[in-house]
Amino acid sequence: MKRAAARPRANEVVRERRPVAAFRPWFPLAAGVLINFSIGILYAWSVFVAPLEAALEASRATVSGAQSLCLFTATIGTFVMHRLLHRMSLAVLALAMAAVAAAGLALAGFGGSAAALYAGYGVLFGFGAGVLYFVAMVAAGIGGPIRQSVAISVNMAAIAVGGIAWAPAFAALIAALGPGAALGLAAAVVLAAGVGGFALVAASRKEPPPSGAAGLFEDILTDRPRVVIAIFVGFLCVAFTALSVIGHAAAMMASWDAAERAQFAPMAAGAGYALGAFAGGWLTDLLSGRRVLAGAGFVTGAFLLALFLAPGAALGMIAIAAVSVCFGVTASAHPVTIAGYYGVAALPRVFGRVALAYGFGGLLGPFLSGALYDAELRYDTVIILTAALAFTGALSYGCLPRRAAA
Repeated sequence: MKRAAARPRANEVVRERRPVAAFRPWFPLAAGVLINFSIGILYAWSVFVAPLEAALEASRATVSGAQSLCLFTATIGTFVMHRLLHRMSLAVLALAMAAVAAAGLALAGFGGSAAALYAGYGVLFGFGAGVLYFVAMVAAGIGGPIRQSVAISVNMAAIAVGGIAWAPAFAALIAALGPGAALGLAAAVVLAAGVGGFALVAASRKEPPPSGAAGLFEDILTDRPRVVIAIFVGFLCVAFTALSVIGHAAAMMASWDAAERAQFAPMAAGAGYALGAFAGGWLTDLLSGRRVLAGAGFVTGAFLLALFLAPGAALGMIAIAAVSVCFGVTASAHPVTIAGYYGVAALPRVFGRVALAYGFGGLLGPFLSGALYDAELRYDTVIILTAALAFTGALSYGCLPRRAAA
């Protein structure tokens, strides 16, 4: 009788576990989406610019410099991430870096000085977010129920969707309580996402394939230097351009006498980025990485050139969205293209090196754009400079080999 009574309970346990087993292949992608959604705070930055200027009594160049430093240290994080994976599991790395990023946001929010903003947002959050960005990308690249290019596209779109969601939330919170409280909320969001990402990756029982990497600077240009150089130069130009526009989106709208619509600019940027990121992997499969990347650079330059010739709030909003769409396309096209040349296992190592271009573009773009605005009190020079760089990036991407297969 006891054995007969025990069987239904065992069957109930099996039935309870079956849904978990059915969804387990989705856990790594879900972790990546959750993490990237949280660090979409990066793309809501422009709503902080003017409030932080007032709160810290600082210039636009000073405040923009924190974003530039953040983007640069984020790149340092992407560069070393593949080595960190040799020391800890993907799940533990997600949790540890979320804690670092959250501590940085808290310091920036409650430090009350430009130094705290630079140390907290610029260094700690930047480094943690850079590693988390790659944790999310690697998690999405783990074999799952959908094609890798689609998984990466969905994952990259999540960071932009986060930017869309956080921009109005932070704008409202800043208006009510100030930028410090908004950064404090951001810290809680990132930490919660890190805990969720840790749980999902651990529950998936999967780890990424070993990259076979040696030293950080060994074989820096790989065995295919043309690929690395072409993508690096193109990425540098496009990142400088897009991060300048996205980082100053709200401020640009205000400069065109559209301050009442300024908060919608980062939302348009986020929506455009999400759309582009979602389509980028699919387009790369369809057309090739070379064509997609070069096309994104050319379209970016064309919209900015049009904006320079006919500046104004209406065209400005369209150009901000278009630049963001193209940047989102490159966000998905880069990893899919690199995986096509080198294979999935080498993606963290090779893309981590190419991503240095993002860091240099992010370091120079928002800061120099802020400095140019301070000097002229308008964005005309910024717009024509970024248009020229976008066309240069398109030419560099066009130098990629036609055949992606290694």
